[in-house]
Amino acid sequence: MIVKAAMWGLRRIYRPEFLYKKAGIMLMDLAEGQARQGTLFGRGVSAMSSAPLMAAFDIINKRFGRDTVRLASAAGPHRWAARFEHVTPHYTTDWAALPRVR
Repeated sequence: MIVKAAMWGLRRIYRPEFLYKKAGIMLMDLAEGQARQGTLFGRGVSAMSSAPLMAAFDIINKRFGRDTVRLASAAGPHRWAARFEHVTPHYTTDWAALPRVR
């Protein structure tokens, strides 16, 4: 929606005879006026909003695969393992692992 509005505005002001430079814009505090951060130890998602949230989870998981999105509180053991193909050699951080020249 934001990009659509930006493109609409650009089409209205763009003039081909002018030179343009690339620029960036940061948008901050994009939240509804009544939106509030929940408490860390609160009860979580309210009963009123949990049904639409779960429906959205179901749609995403159906489209992209099981457990694509899930509640952090429902996270179990990881099905992934760290890979160590590109680990820095120990001698870069451990004096005892430095090669010795004789």
